[in-house]
Amino acid sequence: MPACSSSPIPTSLGQLADAASLLPAERAGLLARLAAVPDPRRVRGRRHPLVFVLALAACAVLAGARSLAAIAEWAADAPPDLLFRLGGTCREPDTGPTAPAEATVRRLLQRIDGDALDDAIGAWLADRTRTTGQTVRPSLAVDGKTVRGARRADGTQVHLLAAMSGDGLVLAQREVHAKTNEITVFRPLLTPLDLTDTVVTFDALHSQAAHARSWSRTRTPTTSP
Repeated sequence: MPACSSSPIPTSLGQLADAASLLPAERAGLLARLAAVPDPRRVRGRRHPLVFVLALAACAVLAGARSLAAIAEWAADAPPDLLFRLGGTCREPDTGPTAPAEATVRRLLQRIDGDALDDAIGAWLADRTRTTGQTVRPSLAVDGKTVRGARRADGTQVHLLAAMSGDGLVLAQREVHAKTNEITVFRPLLTPLDLTDTVVTFDALHSQAAHARSWSRTRTPTTSP
């Protein structure tokens, strides 16, 4: 059943809820990350580029939007120069770019690959962390949570496995499907992240030999001085 206009934001965008506002210098990096998300639409009939819609949604959440309706309202109020910088296109020579309608935002956010959007946003947040100039060793905590109020069509609750940085930002998250468990998504969750010199903590459930072997093949172990 389609979500109503007041539906909460997708969990992928929820990673941005506690992040600081977007700085102008960070705009290009966000667009580059979001450009990696595949477009589920047919080429014919596309009115707005996918990266533009996703960037608007991300900026709206960074500004405090917590529902699909709020995202659409924020986009509708955004000035034309911001719409242009976020990738909006001008359909007429004498007019600036226009924001997508709420129905367009809702349909796209419901159809995109949630894991791909998780990866893109998590990678951008990780980019932000690496540019802060922190001198302490970065840390990452992996934990699972059941999302209250979110249920699948079959009535089962949505369960997520998330990786959170030391400053409280969710850098990656994956849905744990009803017929499996957290172990199956542990490696896909962390594979896109740069874990160089990072301390990763997790529950005993994930102390798996297969997990350790996958890291040893792809990363050089680090030792404390």
